[in-house]
Amino acid sequence: MYASIGSASSSTLAGDGQHNIHATYLFTFFYWAARSILFQQVIAGFVFVLTGSNQPVGIVKGVQGISQLVFSLPAGYIADHTRRDRVLRFAGVLGLFGSLLTLIAVMDSSLLLLNVAFALWGLFDAFQGPAMEAIFAESIPHGRRSYPFMIKYNVSNLAMVMGPLLSVLLFLYFGDNWRISELQPVLVLGTILVAISSLVLFRFDDDKTLLEEDSIHGVQAPADTTEHAAAPSSRTSHHRLSLDSDALRTPSVVGNDLEIEYNYSDDETYDEPTETSKLIHIHPDKEAPIPEATFMGLHSRHVPHLLFVSDFIISNGAGMTVYFFPLFFKEEYGLSPIHVSLIFLVQPIVVFVLSYIAQRWSRPLGRMPIVVSTRIFATGCLLWMSFAKPLHLQIVLFLMRGGMMRCSQPLRRSVLMDHVQKEFRARWNALEGISVFSYSGSAVLGGYLVDKYDYRTCFFITSWVYFAGLALELFLLPLTKHAIEK
Repeated sequence: MYASIGSASSSTLAGDGQHNIHATYLFTFFYWAARSILFQQVIAGFVFVLTGSNQPVGIVKGVQGISQLVFSLPAGYIADHTRRDRVLRFAGVLGLFGSLLTLIAVMDSSLLLLNVAFALWGLFDAFQGPAMEAIFAESIPHGRRSYPFMIKYNVSNLAMVMGPLLSVLLFLYFGDNWRISELQPVLVLGTILVAISSLVLFRFDDDKTLLEEDSIHGVQAPADTTEHAAAPSSRTSHHRLSLDSDALRTPSVVGNDLEIEYNYSDDETYDEPTETSKLIHIHPDKEAPIPEATFMGLHSRHVPHLLFVSDFIISNGAGMTVYFFPLFFKEEYGLSPIHVSLIFLVQPIVVFVLSYIAQRWSRPLGRMPIVVSTRIFATGCLLWMSFAKPLHLQIVLFLMRGGMMRCSQPLRRSVLMDHVQKEFRARWNALEGISVFSYSGSAVLGGYLVDKYDYRTCFFITSWVYFAGLALELFLLPLTKHAIEK
């Protein structure tokens, strides 16, 4: 299947758009490999060893989340009102400065500098994220985005595996212990990788994106019909494509839980028009309204609100625990850095496999039933982790918790997009910044709970926060019964 899509896509994407597409792949690989080192288990262990407390771990992540929240909307506004490549170059400067500051903080073992550096990384994400996704989408013809977005998704998954793998190799060389001297080389590698990704941001070029023309509707004027081609070309301009203009389906990495979230892009392809079909001007992006459903006084129009509130609650719960899983395995079971890195190496693979299974089963069973059932299963795993003792069982529960919680995120996202009118989708996307903040901000509370009680108590409390969010999602089952994918 991919072969046929790839051949069609490669011919369609030939031209200037390829420049930005390849730059996006390159950035994605280095940046997500760096993130899996700098922002995950190694940095958590470093801060814990440095301070002997869990609260500073939560504070470091909280600072990053607050910074991203404060600057996300202004950065998005700037990206919409100036050249994307200028925004990305500015982000590149921030990234290089952040890499240097992180390097100094790690080598000097300075918690203050590390907090400043992570605030800068929040600013970096706020600027590069929207501009990167925009320029990537604008470099791909409408209706041909599935294959490039899928490659981007796979590159990010590969990078999330490569980061922990490189960490394992360095720990084998420098020593497999939770000591500052042995954690520093791994974090230095992370700063080098993120610096390389920042340099890639200077390669992007707005002039090498595609022009918005009739092909955006899947109708291209033939080269030999000058009379017909004149009309579309007269309307051709550098008008920017909207990332959320169509029903979004293909996953790409953005950042949540283990820093993975999903966006979608249109994945439908349209055949070249025949002489007969050109007589009828069809707009395939015009969406048929979803039939109205009601349940206990709620209507289909309430679906986005319920999804947002439930996700906000669940994100708060996730932030209370995910940054402390590495320390849980370190403190409770005495696992070495290599052992913890291997667990985190397997996690993206589990997510990838379960995402494929969830997508397949969503067609006969429906998207929302899959979303709710996988999240209930994940919450049960977390609740079980607060009582389970055997190490092998804890590892299985940890992997299944993360995999089941995130595997249905693409389906949840598509349900949201189906129930939001096009002109309001950008606003709903902007609301995700609130979840990002609550996600990182609740890490401060998680650190407090772990220090005051223990890891298992934090897991237990978090599982009930999850259940509170899931209770709202149960109302979505009857409200989304008509939201069936074709």
